[in-house]
Amino acid sequence: MLAIQMENISSKENQNIQPKTCEYKGLTYFVLTDMNGRCFINVDGKKKYLDKNGCVCNKQKGTKSIKTAIENFEDMKKVQDYFIENKQWNFYLLFTLNINTGRRIEDLRQAKWSDFFFKNGNMKKYWDVQRFDKETDTRVSGEKKTHKVKELYINTAIQEAFKIFLENEKSIDFNYDYEEPIFKQLHGTHRGKVVSQEGYRQALIKAGECLDYDVRSHSMRRGMGKMMMELHPNDNKAKSVLMELYNHSSEKMTNKYIGETAKLEQEYLEDFGEKYKKYVMDGEEIPFLVKKPVSVYDNAELRDYMLCAFGKILDVKDETDPIKLMKLYNELLDGLETIAK
Repeated sequence: MLAIQMENISSKENQNIQPKTCEYKGLTYFVLTDMNGRCFINVDGKKKYLDKNGCVCNKQKGTKSIKTAIENFEDMKKVQDYFIENKQWNFYLLFTLNINTGRRIEDLRQAKWSDFFFKNGNMKKYWDVQRFDKETDTRVSGEKKTHKVKELYINTAIQEAFKIFLENEKSIDFNYDYEEPIFKQLHGTHRGKVVSQEGYRQALIKAGECLDYDVRSHSMRRGMGKMMMELHPNDNKAKSVLMELYNHSSEKMTNKYIGETAKLEQEYLEDFGEKYKKYVMDGEEIPFLVKKPVSVYDNAELRDYMLCAFGKILDVKDETDPIKLMKLYNELLDGLETIAK
């Protein structure tokens, strides 16, 4: 009896979670379930799996994720110029914001004109990233994926991109469009619908054909971080700033995300491979490696000795005679040997 009740509860929960239909590329499909309980739709005989929100997953089962970062400003310009030459102003603006904010595509798709502009047409200084909250049926502050609140500075490039967009798409009127999505399509068969993730992905694939590697929306997010680190190579705060921008919880996560971990892994493997080829495959003589001696000290004794040594160094801070300075150096080294265990 209990098992039957539990089965009924489970069935009701699944009914509440599982959507009955799903809209994809302007068409509506019935939602089906596979043997493992995963929801999907059937598109031209192919399964398209859904995420927890009932939308088609950007990453489909059995497909390979593209984890590359767009590598430099030259490549960024090539992709940008493709959108400009083909007058794809929606994608031009989306691409520019994708890189300059480092936000996920879903956060950008939900952005409205009111997020970036005042009603008089003047631009705001910061973008408060908003998401749609199903429980309250309203937009609230926070990223869609993490729900973490994020307010981003609107930089010069973003301001210029909006200016170029509005100069070429003159139909935007804040009296009517102020609370409308920025990336609502203004032309074609899908006019009035917000640019889909798949639509942007296909646009990037086409625009990125001039590159020697594949790019996706996350390539722009990663590329922003990669270029920021290159622009601030000697700033020890750069990594913590990047962690804050990405809303990452650790430096390890950021290193992996922007490709630093993969780069080091490749360098280590290559270094090992070169040595292996040299000493194993080619049979070259292995150099004699001298093991360095290790000294062990009691912490308290070492601390006392260092205080004493520091005092002696201060006593001769004005000394210029190299012989006397070398004598003190040797004396201090001998002293370390006397307290070594």
